[in-house]
Amino acid sequence: MPVSEGNRLIFEVQDQRLAGTIDKVIPGSERHKIKALAWLRKNVPFDEDRAILKRLEREEQAALRPQGQQKGGNVYAGSVLDQIRAENRAKYEKKKKEEEAKAKLEPKRLPLSPEQALVQRREESLAWVQKWHANARKDDLHSLPQMSFIKRVGPATLLALTVISLCVMFAQNYSPPSEAARLFTSITPAAATVGVIIGLNVIVWFGWRVVPLRRFMQRKFLLVPAYPWSSSIIGALFSHQSFHHLAANMIALWFIGRNQAVHEDIGRGPFLAVYLSCGIAASNIFLISTVLRKRWEYVTLGCSGALSGILASWCWINSDKGVRIWPLPPRATEALQPIAVLALFVAVDAWGVWKGLRFGRLKLDTRIDHVSHLAGYSCGIVAAQFLQPSAKPQQGKRAERLATTGPKMQRIENTTDY
Repeated sequence: MPVSEGNRLIFEVQDQRLAGTIDKVIPGSERHKIKALAWLRKNVPFDEDRAILKRLEREEQAALRPQGQQKGGNVYAGSVLDQIRAENRAKYEKKKKEEEAKAKLEPKRLPLSPEQALVQRREESLAWVQKWHANARKDDLHSLPQMSFIKRVGPATLLALTVISLCVMFAQNYSPPSEAARLFTSITPAAATVGVIIGLNVIVWFGWRVVPLRRFMQRKFLLVPAYPWSSSIIGALFSHQSFHHLAANMIALWFIGRNQAVHEDIGRGPFLAVYLSCGIAASNIFLISTVLRKRWEYVTLGCSGALSGILASWCWINSDKGVRIWPLPPRATEALQPIAVLALFVAVDAWGVWKGLRFGRLKLDTRIDHVSHLAGYSCGIVAAQFLQPSAKPQQGKRAERLATTGPKMQRIENTTDY
């Protein structure tokens, strides 16, 4: 027998051994089949009797199974898929009946108006927003944490003193870049400085509108005396939640900070140092005063304290000049002194603090942090006392530079825009 025929015969005999059908006849010589079976039994041991018993069991089960002709000719009668399909259909019918019975017991709801339907669709489509809102509310205080005065105020005060010290060092060692090193020479240094500060505040304002950042913003950009995060006294300085709060402070910062008489007289380094120091000091004083009064419902954010410090420094340094209030003509306001303007602002905020102490709470004006404003004014005056000796020479140089522009500019130089 050829080798290929012999190999084929060996494979067929082995398949019969595995299937338990060794008694079936294989086309070909019976003598060769016996030799192939003997060779397999010697070299490939296998329990042929067990395979034959399993084959007989399968044949008995097949004989007892209903025939397809008994089910209307369906060749898949009695299969496992039919059984699973029937079970799933029974579950669906049961669930449908339970929902119908539950709907009958519930009171009938009136049809939703178009506005209500729109709100419902928005709530369903923004389910992920609810998830982040729940995540942001994990820090909600259901009870006041038991903390001592030092533990509430100490870390923030230590951080404030550290940052103020660094601001003083920065103001003393800052050297302005040369004109060639500036990127935008057409923009004045004052406008560039104030523009960067406004940009940072706008970025933080957008951060409040990113829902996944809400918990982070509440921790780092909102000063909560009930459970203060020490870093929030810095973050709150650049933080505004509402647009009108942001717009009011940024407009005031632009009109005060962009003024060449404010920025150039003290320089960019001292200007930034005064801004940061007064803002952080005002936030820290608000924290201390609120903890002492145990007004745990109060929180604060915004750059009002820093603005108050800049305004007070400007008024104190330029106390010998007049004030020009737009859009009034210069002659109408040139007799008005900056100290008088500062006194007016201080009086308004002092009255707000007195009103709060008088009535126990700021019932008539709960959205303005008068304490931070007064703290900013105080810090700005202290900073002006240190900056005034260096500001006078700068004022003299600016006066000499403007003296070459003509009598009209000399007259305007004696006043300060506001």
